[in-house]
Amino acid sequence: MMRRAEPLRRKGTPVSTGSRLMRLRRGSRPGSPRAGLLWRRPARVAFVAVVAALALLPRVQADAGSYTTIDGAGSSWASVALFQWAKDVQPQGLTVNYNPNGSALGRQYYMQGAQVDFAGSDPPFRNGQDKLGNTGVENPQWGYSYVPDTAGGTAFMYHITVAGHLVTNLRLTPLVLMEIFTGAIKNWSDSRITKVYGAQLPNEPIVPVLRADGSGATFFFTRWMATMFPSQWNSFCQKVHPGITLPCGQTEFYPSFPGSKSENGSIAVSDYITASYGEGAIGYDEYAYARAVNYPVVQLLNPAGYFVGPTASNVAVALTKAQIDFNKNDPNFLQQNLNSVYAFKDPRNYPLSSYSYLIVPRLGKPIPSFFNNGAGASLSTFINYFLCAGQKEMPNLGYSPLPYNLVAGALLQEAQIPGHVPPVNIAHYASCGNPTFQNGKNVLLSTAPYPNACQKLGAPLNCVLKNGHAVAAGSSGSSGGSSAGPSSSASSGANPAAGTSGTTGPTAGAANVTGTVVNLPANGTDRALLAVLTALAVVLAVATPPAVGAWLRRRKRQPGT
Repeated sequence: MMRRAEPLRRKGTPVSTGSRLMRLRRGSRPGSPRAGLLWRRPARVAFVAVVAALALLPRVQADAGSYTTIDGAGSSWASVALFQWAKDVQPQGLTVNYNPNGSALGRQYYMQGAQVDFAGSDPPFRNGQDKLGNTGVENPQWGYSYVPDTAGGTAFMYHITVAGHLVTNLRLTPLVLMEIFTGAIKNWSDSRITKVYGAQLPNEPIVPVLRADGSGATFFFTRWMATMFPSQWNSFCQKVHPGITLPCGQTEFYPSFPGSKSENGSIAVSDYITASYGEGAIGYDEYAYARAVNYPVVQLLNPAGYFVGPTASNVAVALTKAQIDFNKNDPNFLQQNLNSVYAFKDPRNYPLSSYSYLIVPRLGKPIPSFFNNGAGASLSTFINYFLCAGQKEMPNLGYSPLPYNLVAGALLQEAQIPGHVPPVNIAHYASCGNPTFQNGKNVLLSTAPYPNACQKLGAPLNCVLKNGHAVAAGSSGSSGGSSAGPSSSASSGANPAAGTSGTTGPTAGAANVTGTVVNLPANGTDRALLAVLTALAVVLAVATPPAVGAWLRRRKRQPGT
């Protein structure tokens, strides 16, 4: 059954600040009538005002000497990167508006054909097998291609304090993590957590914070649980959805359960966890959101026996095992099968690594009514930028740069967009600037650091290296045993916000990235447009980082749905 999507805007209609950006709607599913303003941070409003002002600019045709404004909606998992790239190209007259309202709603907007030029989605169009979400088969009448845009890790941000200090070195096994998010473990002092972590955490309830809207982060997380723990996941599904047909499988709509809290959108999840009332909370989303607010994430035990975080290098290593559909004639060209990633025994592997995509129109197929060749020129120019120079910004934003094979495939897809500009020639590094490859070779993998002995299963909690061996801090002996208690400092390999050994976590401003501005032809750009963009650039310079200030519709699932 198709979920009803609210209109974003008609072609050529100015976007209302109140209706599209400033109102955060809260409801059970796409189309919920409940609405309300729920901005918690004034800095976010500044960024919303900027995006709203840009959206009010007219849709200018590329053949008139400047770029057509393009609109997209969907994945919040990829939105931190998309906002940064949009900011990068604005000074050249290319305006990209994007609404991170979730993958499911983004695909619906694209299928309607009259609201967006492109959609962001982590899963492909759905096949009707989402039993928990009760979603039907998605059969778009418009042609489409999948263009990879971001690679990253689904991270688990948490809020636990001891003696007034935030715990920063939480480490968990996949089984314990799954038991937390299915309600089998309800308290942070549970012996199963203590055994893995190495110390007893406070006696306080665990509050799993779930995505209530249709989310790619939920899709990635539940796919992993359904693959790695099918029996336990099926049992959970039967509890929250009696009578469900097994196997349960993955879902974009995480079912609520006693003790959990459901929030609409990535920023809402982050807000809840970091708030004063978020003590005991743990949630999931792309690593960029935790990094932007300088909050720790879980170090997850990988199949090689090391606790690792979702760093750019760990994700890059993991995704070398992703099985990619490279059949150019297949509608699912460039889609991923992650089963081999989950089981990969490289010590650097972060198992919950994945890609996200843009869904774009395709030549030779029906074209969405909202789309035209001017939009195609703008969209392909934007894609040229983010596949190449834009990927340099990914590690500082909490993502991993796309590797050569996906960039090459994405450029093939770009060349099928109606009205496209010539794709970038990636035969020479200088013509692209993607940091992962030179002359077709993935250089990121050759420099990816290995975890140290303090990150290995069985190493003491508060650990230091002595002659390459893991020993408890203050000890002169060999490794073994656990430390006395939780740590709020960046001990070796223990700071989840950093994800690498012996380093401290990022500062709150880590997501401030000075983008490499692509050289776009801008002859004949309207003087008024430049004036508006210049004024908005001043606001952007003092506004909150795009990763934190991104506007968002929130949709919350109503009880019983």
